[in-house]
Amino acid sequence: MDLQLDSESYWNRSSRAAFSFDDEDEVDLGPELTSNGILADDTISEASFDNSATLNISIKCILSEDALKLVLREQALDDRVLPKGVSAEEELKLLRRQLQSTLYSPNLEATAQKLLQGKTAPLEMFKSLHEKQQLLDTLLAQGGGHAVIAVLLFLRKTLNTPLFHGILRERPKALEQYLSYLRESGDLSSLIDLLQRFGRHQEAALKQFQAALACGDANAKKQQLQRLVDAYASAGVGIVPLYEQVFHAALKMQQLLEKENGLSKNLRERATPIEVLYACCQANSNWKDQDLLKPVSPQRFATDQQISPALYEWTALNERAQAQAYADLECIFERVPSWHPLKSKQFHISFDLTLAVLRLYELQAPSTVLQLFLSKMGNSGEKLELAQRVKCIKAVIDAMAGLKQQQELQQLKDTLPERSEEQFYCENALKALQSKRWTTDNIKLKL
Repeated sequence: MDLQLDSESYWNRSSRAAFSFDDEDEVDLGPELTSNGILADDTISEASFDNSATLNISIKCILSEDALKLVLREQALDDRVLPKGVSAEEELKLLRRQLQSTLYSPNLEATAQKLLQGKTAPLEMFKSLHEKQQLLDTLLAQGGGHAVIAVLLFLRKTLNTPLFHGILRERPKALEQYLSYLRESGDLSSLIDLLQRFGRHQEAALKQFQAALACGDANAKKQQLQRLVDAYASAGVGIVPLYEQVFHAALKMQQLLEKENGLSKNLRERATPIEVLYACCQANSNWKDQDLLKPVSPQRFATDQQISPALYEWTALNERAQAQAYADLECIFERVPSWHPLKSKQFHISFDLTLAVLRLYELQAPSTVLQLFLSKMGNSGEKLELAQRVKCIKAVIDAMAGLKQQQELQQLKDTLPERSEEQFYCENALKALQSKRWTTDNIKLKL
């Protein structure tokens, strides 16, 4: 018996019933449930339902043929899912097959479409120069944008420099997009080199100048400006003469700031020429006779930096008025007439006199200073209007006297404080006006 139990054939015979815990406690389900068939048949599944009512719709009714081809192409470029349970060797073989099918079968339209949609697409499949140019031209024809930049960077990486520059030279639109990319990325050295290679020396010079001004170290800034001046002075590339003047002026200003340490204390790190001129005005102590041999002289600095006379006078007026050094204002606007060098200095202003009066009034200059500038106005009507606006009583009286408004002067005199300076000034103006009128009447009678 033991031998029989130990034999394998004994346990594999079909006559032996399988053991079940439910054998001892069998339950009678009753004829109702068994006849119903619900519990009697356990083979019910989804396959037993009738699916004959489903509709048979073609995919071409949903997608056009072109859209379907595009979907299939994108699926061909997507990463394939490896089956589970493969060995390492089989996985390597599958990956090699996928890589070979991808690299050696470039799909131009599908790749361009994915790049234009902002998706990543393998570009290594484009091996020949013709294929690379085709891909670039396809993107340029469809707008390009970031997709063109991605392809250009791929070309720069896989082609030698002469070929890459030749492609850019033949495609101006691609060149402009690549230059824009270099500007935004801050690659100034590559940008300047490319501009010079394509003969755009004006832009290259300005970029070099901007890079020099952006330098934080004062000594390094001076060296870069010196190299820039020397390079374009001897290169003979024909940049605009104004650029050379600007480069020389910036170098002179940097040398001045390095020599005059006192100016730099009151200036920010990257001061403009106007700010340096303002500092020179603060440091100047002799406005009547400026020493033009000193580089720190405001007038000499303005000449070296090609600052216009109007801007020089405006800066000096603001600095002197804010310093309340009103006695120096007249010296700023004194000029010796060029047509008569032996004649004494005359008042000359290079910008609108009205702006000067309004600015002085805004800076709370005394009425005597306002009267000085208003007295230089030739039009009495404009002078009267401006004098009333800045509340300069003496200038108002002068303007009324110039317009011979005797009645208006009398009314103004009655409104002024008794025995005030303005009232005496108004009385004298009335007397002078009456005296001129009486003299004129006598002359008419004698005639």
